Amino acid sequence: YPETVENTLTACVCELPAKAPVYGTLIGLLNVSRHDIVAKLMINFNKALAEAVEKLDWFRLKQLLRFYGELVNSNTVSPTTYANLLLDLLSALDQPNQLRKRLDSVVYIILSTLPWCARELSERGASEFEQILKKIEIYMQRRGDTKVPGLLKQYDDKRFDALKEDPLAHIWSLTQELQAKSWRVPLIPKPHRWFDSEFSSALQHDIPRLYLAHHNDSVQYITPAPSLKLFVDDAGNTLPVLPDHDGLEYFILQELISDILQLYEVNRKDCAKYLLNLPHNCEPRFFKPASSSDDDSMDEDDEEEPSGWVLSDLLAESVFAHLLRLPSSNLREVFYSCVVTELCRADVSAFPMSLGRAVKTLFDRLSSLDVECIHRFYCWFSHHLSNFGFQWDWKAWEHALTMEPLAPQACFIRELLEKEIRLSYYERIKSMLPENYHVMIPATAPVPSFKYESAEDPLHAKSKEVIDSIRTKKSVEELRDLLSRYKEELASSGVSSEVEQQSVIRELFTQCLLLVGSKSFSHVLNVVERYLEVLRFLNATPEGRLHTVQIVSSFWKDNTQFLGILVDKLLNYRVIDPASVITWIFESDQFKQVGRAYVWEVLKNTLSKVNSRVAQVKSKLDNLQSIHEVNKAKRSESETTEMTEAEEQQELDSIRIVENSLATVTRERKEVFLLVCQKFTQMLKAIEQDSNSNQWTIWWAFGWYKEILRVNYKECKGFITTLETLVFTPDLDKRILDVFNEVKQLAEQDDLLV
Repeated sequence: YPETVENTLTACVCELPAKAPVYGTLIGLLNVSRHDIVAKLMINFNKALAEAVEKLDWFRLKQLLRFYGELVNSNTVSPTTYANLLLDLLSALDQPNQLRKRLDSVVYIILSTLPWCARELSERGASEFEQILKKIEIYMQRRGDTKVPGLLKQYDDKRFDALKEDPLAHIWSLTQELQAKSWRVPLIPKPHRWFDSEFSSALQHDIPRLYLAHHNDSVQYITPAPSLKLFVDDAGNTLPVLPDHDGLEYFILQELISDILQLYEVNRKDCAKYLLNLPHNCEPRFFKPASSSDDDSMDEDDEEEPSGWVLSDLLAESVFAHLLRLPSSNLREVFYSCVVTELCRADVSAFPMSLGRAVKTLFDRLSSLDVECIHRFYCWFSHHLSNFGFQWDWKAWEHALTMEPLAPQACFIRELLEKEIRLSYYERIKSMLPENYHVMIPATAPVPSFKYESAEDPLHAKSKEVIDSIRTKKSVEELRDLLSRYKEELASSGVSSEVEQQSVIRELFTQCLLLVGSKSFSHVLNVVERYLEVLRFLNATPEGRLHTVQIVSSFWKDNTQFLGILVDKLLNYRVIDPASVITWIFESDQFKQVGRAYVWEVLKNTLSKVNSRVAQVKSKLDNLQSIHEVNKAKRSESETTEMTEAEEQQELDSIRIVENSLATVTRERKEVFLLVCQKFTQMLKAIEQDSNSNQWTIWWAFGWYKEILRVNYKECKGFITTLETLVFTPDLDKRILDVFNEVKQLAEQDDLLV
């Protein structure tokens, strides 16, 4: 079954990158005995390599380069041939006006490959290898020092800062240190050394000359694996349970862990299995045996020197590094939660304890952690606890109960418990908490806050009539007639203002509709869809749409999950618009909610919808243009007729309509982001001038301001100059301008040419 063997080996090489030394040696041994079989295998490997280069699949290319480096070690590929492959890739550095992120990707994947094969290259292909290093050195000098924007740092405490220098510059300095050590990497296994005598007489195979395809906007460039200093002492020095955070061994292990997470996103069980097998892909003396990875390994007062690194601590830190990566994690956040759950179940004796230490360490450092990282942290932790019966050592956090309400630790606990209630139910969470924690949750289960519930309310009787009409599914016309009659009664009772009459009717109808739909999400969606025409009629003005958002927030003030979902659905149905949601979020009454997650989740979701709408229209335009180009090429091969001219005109008309739509939604997005930035600057000014504001109010406000700009920096890139002219003027507070300038830096780095 030659095809099965070829495909299986190619899959192993690309999907089990940590085992590259084993597969390289295996192919080398096969090459010694059956050169013809390996020649056929190399055709498949070379085809996979060519496809990765052609499609600019940087991740797959990195795996294949590592494997080809091991083929050099086993003398299956000559050092000169492999070096020429690397030089072909590095030829992109000689081209003028290239995107820096493109060239950085080339240099990164080559530098990350060298620890596996540099020694053989330096011994058997010194001349070509020297050219590779020289090319990279020239590029790094031309590239210059690159400051890491503060927006991308998880900590604002320098002791725990894992991004003190640009990641690529750090890898280059590690490579230079490795060169000074004669390219010796004790961590990586070298099974090829056992068969040096057999490999010395082997015949080598060729690699085709390959050149990188040109840049296109769909290409995703690769960056080094993220890191997070978690298991460090108070001075920021790495604890003995891990390799030095700034050392080569830590970089290699992070690369392997990152590869496994990326490859096995589709299968969390396999992902956990391969992560726990990581020590078997390294030389055996570096990691502690699983049986000795216990709590004592973290005891700083223990006089005995640990005999190796603790795998569970390394994995816990690495998963958090990926989860808390800024501006966003590479994979879905829920995936990391699933992997952690599987690791806890697969390694019961060690990983849960390491995870517990990691959680408590992060909790203690919340005041120096980025606000978005805190948000992801409690979102993950609530999901994690839901998988393990909501059990936790609550006693360890009791000191946070007496802190100020907006202190990070107090906010963390409150938001964590709110999300746990969402994932379970109020009574269960309350019964499992120590009694002193009850101050962190509502006194009663979340219920709707219906304005007209009291029989003494003047509109109580009318609300009952509206509710009955909705429940009996009366027609839209009947509801509108009923509301018109109420409006006339208001006018006759002395409410002369048309705006005030409309406001009363709007609140009456919306409150009643929400009450009827309050049983579940499906109930509320049904009634909203049934009376969508009435809702749109009542929300024809900007003031009306803002009022509706206020009504929804008042009705669901005790259930922020329903509030967020309702706002989302009303945006979808165009009952309200992004401007009304943004205006509501930045009302002065909301300032006291600055430490609550739901407000900012609603804002992020609203902006995401605005961005998605632009992306959808742009995708539609690209599709129409692509179809037009294909059809145009076909028409050029035949005679022009009235029918073909009509077809072409129809296509051009469709393109023009979508182009106009794109211009409209792009303009609307610009207006929305201008409004958000204006509101943020006004809010930050107001909070700083308010004598009642404490340090944590300002801290949370600045933190969310940073996050909203950071996560949308690509969208803001098209109108940075407008923002600078209209919003971020020189008279603003320096801290506000510093964040904006870092956003500008992020945007500029995307398009920076070298």
